[in-house]
Amino acid sequence: MTTRSLRPAAMRRIPNLDGRGFTIVEVLTVVGIIAVLMGLILAGLQAAGRTSRQTRELNTLRQLHLGWSSYAASNNDYVMPGYLDEAAQAQWKVRYRYVVEGRVDPAICQTYPWRLLPYLDWGYESMLGYRDSEVIDNVPSKGKTGVIEPEALAVADQPWFGYNAFYIGGWWEQNDATGGVQCRFSNSEWQQTSGGTNTIPTKGKLVLRSIGRATQASSLILFGTSTFRGAGIYTEQDDRLAGAAWITPPILADQTIWGSITGSERIEVFSAQAIPYRRQRAITIVHVDGSARSESIGNLIDQQRWVNAAHDGAGDPTRFMHTPD
Repeated sequence: MTTRSLRPAAMRRIPNLDGRGFTIVEVLTVVGIIAVLMGLILAGLQAAGRTSRQTRELNTLRQLHLGWSSYAASNNDYVMPGYLDEAAQAQWKVRYRYVVEGRVDPAICQTYPWRLLPYLDWGYESMLGYRDSEVIDNVPSKGKTGVIEPEALAVADQPWFGYNAFYIGGWWEQNDATGGVQCRFSNSEWQQTSGGTNTIPTKGKLVLRSIGRATQASSLILFGTSTFRGAGIYTEQDDRLAGAAWITPPILADQTIWGSITGSERIEVFSAQAIPYRRQRAITIVHVDGSARSESIGNLIDQQRWVNAAHDGAGDPTRFMHTPD
């Protein structure tokens, strides 16, 4: 009588049909293919993530433009001042309130964010969207003068995007000599073209104060990604680097602030200031007409992109200069 094996099927030997196993070369080949595929997948995911963040930046810039335009529509076409010191706020008798209750301290209303937020339906993410959600959630909705929460200060000093504050809206401060409020560059002198080779000595008229006076609205920079930098050469990009409330053109009055290094995305800073900064692959900006796009640093060195009056300047308008006050 034949006796059948009582061993479980899992313990029985499975015959090797071809007489051999995998060689080390075959195993390494498979591992290599898997590694390449994983690398391609990760690169694709990273690229998709960068594209998504860049799209988010552009959409937020369009929202800022809508809020900025709403402010002008409510103020006889006059645009929001770029900077308004505490003395100017007091003399003009302007006050700003939190969405729920309480007055926002004038110290953090000098830059644009707290003044623009009411026209953005108090969307704090439009100011701090590059920060952790915990920071955004802790921005106060009520408060009182003299009390400034860290998150409220971050909104004022480190917003996602900088305003072209020197040349749009203007930088308003108290004049120590007169005691009055004065816009920077209101007494600056420059040479204006008058057809052919003729020039006219001109004073002021450098700061765009109303939308209707914008002559190159589709290329005049309004807001853009920015950060504060000291003198040096910079190449890195970092999503989490603190933003700045304004953004400075390559030449401020007659002083060169920054420049691009030919053939690269490096930027050289000559004087500490808030400068254009790429959080993603490029710098995102929105223009006075509301068009938003990503730009390389080399495309932003033209002064006509920053100063409404530059195209009327004598000489090379891309290097437009004027005297300080």
